[in-house]
Parts: sequence; C-alpha cells; structure tokens
Amino acid sequence: MDLKNMMSKAQDKAQELTELTGNASQTVSEMLDELNAALPVMKALGFSVQDLQVGMGFLPEVKAKLVADADNINVRAIDDMIQKKSEQKTLVAVLKALQTAYNLRNQLGDLGLRVIEINATLGIPPKISIGFVKPVPAGAQSLAAAVA
Repeated sequence: MDLKNMMSKAQDKAQELTELTGNASQTVSEMLDELNAALPVMKALGFSVQDLQVGMGFLPEVKAKLVADADNINVRAIDDMIQKKSEQKTLVAVLKALQTAYNLRNQLGDLGLRVIEINATLGIPPKISIGFVKPVPAGAQSLAAAVA
C-alpha cells in the first residue's frame, strides 16, 4: 500500500470519527433537553438533583440522580402529571416507575425508608431505577464532610 492510499484511508477514518462525534454531541444535547423538560415537574413533586453525569462514547448517555423525602411525595399528583405531560415520554416513564415503586413500598409496610432516589440513565437503552433508602444520620453527614 502506497503512502497516498494510506493518507486517503486515514482521512476517511478521520471524517467518520468527526461525523460520529457530531452525532454523539447531538444525541447528548437532545437527552439534556428531555431532562430539562422533566426537571420542573420533578421539582414540583419535591425532588432535587443530587448528581448529574454526561458520558461521551460510542453510545453517549446522561445520568441523573434525583432525591426527595419519600413521605412528602404526593402520589396522587403523579397521575395528574402523567395525563398533563403525556407527550414527554421520558418524564412519563419516570413517573410510572415512581408509581410502581410506591405501590411496592406500600405493600412492604414501614421499613424506615424515608428517602427516595431516582437514578435515570438517558441513553440507548434508557434505564430508570428507583430506590427507597434510610436517611443518613446527621453525625455521619458531618463526618463525611470533614473527611472530604
């Protein structure tokens, strides 16, 4: 293979990589738009964003962790939000997962799980996980802050 062929192939690969990077950036931008559209509703329900991560690779993804006091969530309001925001597919998926999680929690009874965490991964494929956890004791928070 001569130098001219090698240079041509290298330029082709560089062009493909540039197109792939552009597509990944566009995909992440669309995912962030979906997340931004969902956040006001989640905030209205009592959630705050605790963590946000953006991953760029062959399959880009956006991860967000939202937390709230589980006892302060108005579960009945979730049905209304699903109806009002039915065009926002990501939001509706999160809200339906939230309903399912509360139904399971109610069946188990009081286990002292007072914090709810939503871990949403917007990517291919999207993933939503919801967990109930016990609150971190106040002394443990102070210790963690001192160590950091």
